[in-house]
Amino acid sequence: RAKVPALQVFTKAWGRLLVAIAAALLGVGGFYMITTFVVSYGTNTLGVDRGVMVNATLIAAVAQIPMTIFSGRLAERFGPGRMTVLGGLATAIAAFPLFWLIDTQNPIGIIAAVTIGILLITLAYAVTGALLTDLFPPHLRYSGVALGYNLAGAISGFLPLIATAFLAASSNQSWSAALLLVAVSLITAVGGLIGERLRVRDAVVSTDTESAVA
Repeated sequence: RAKVPALQVFTKAWGRLLVAIAAALLGVGGFYMITTFVVSYGTNTLGVDRGVMVNATLIAAVAQIPMTIFSGRLAERFGPGRMTVLGGLATAIAAFPLFWLIDTQNPIGIIAAVTIGILLITLAYAVTGALLTDLFPPHLRYSGVALGYNLAGAISGFLPLIATAFLAASSNQSWSAALLLVAVSLITAVGGLIGERLRVRDAVVSTDTESAVA
């Protein structure tokens, strides 16, 4: 057992930690952008009723439940890394169209955009736990997963503020926020691609061996 596992994650598994942060970035940060930032953008910049924006996030949250289960089942077949790549690439492709749909200020269009955005992000988010778990060997696993996920959360927590700054710099043009979402999505796709190759396969102790040890 590692005496100070958190320290060893930084010293001996820092590469895996970076991959874990990248793989988890979209699931946390993308959610912040599609909910926190989009609600602010729709209300303060586009002048859409706040109730419409909040209701869009609620509908998306309900739709996220079956999508989480569906993505998890697909990961059992194809691997969590591949699902992370799929979620990252799909979100990157859809980022600009989603913001264009929000810019119509049509309530139905806004609900559709927010819901689709959350569903695409969920492809990666639903399997984050499985992928991060497989990234670290058993003696570093708990600390590695905790550090990877929480550092991703700490970093991506600033994304709504960064998106707001981008929006101001681009004269309230939504392409700037969409571009940020694309960047985050691609980082996660790369994290999923590398993470799938780095997955640790734990040795399984056979029944005969267990009996002999006992």
